[in-house]
Amino acid sequence: VPPLSVQDPAPDTTQPAPITIPAPTGVGAAQIPDGYPRTPEGAVGQLASVLAAVVQQMSLSYTQEVYSAWSAPNAGDVAAWPMTVNVRSFLGKTRMGAAKSVDATIVAFPVAGQVKGSDGPDWQLACVLLDIRATNRDGDQSKVLYGHCDPMQWDQGRWVIAAGAAAAPAPATWPGTALSAQAGWRPWRMDSDHQD
Repeated sequence: VPPLSVQDPAPDTTQPAPITIPAPTGVGAAQIPDGYPRTPEGAVGQLASVLAAVVQQMSLSYTQEVYSAWSAPNAGDVAAWPMTVNVRSFLGKTRMGAAKSVDATIVAFPVAGQVKGSDGPDWQLACVLLDIRATNRDGDQSKVLYGHCDPMQWDQGRWVIAAGAAAAPAPATWPGTALSAQAGWRPWRMDSDHQD
């Protein structure tokens, strides 16, 4: 997609069908929601929970804890995980140290998702588009959209980040635009029939 696609919020008149994500049924390692079902949408939901937690904590030690708990044993080094690279870059540019400052707030929530590929019921290439909003100690606010994909595998009753080559970066497009639909994003919808 074009570099400035994230700055075009004009909605399109036709929208793709939403991706309906089942609600989690519990809380797992590193206090991340879990219990997503063995479905492509369940894989997307689990990845979204992992990503949102990492972004909101913005801590190198927490990112390592999450990756260790939510990746397959042979998934590779945490330092090479794109989310680790993102956290390290953010902390370096803001000069906050190894974790975000206590007077900074970051909120992240999914606004779109997609399944780029599937290899049977136990392996999905899941993608999540996050809306990330940050507030610094002076009250200044900023917003960014971030698309991320990871291969997910079903392992011992839950979805984890799979081993293998890193997924190509997901395009960051404004939700609801024609360009977003062309990139494969489907609007995010939680399955209200299965929420607690």
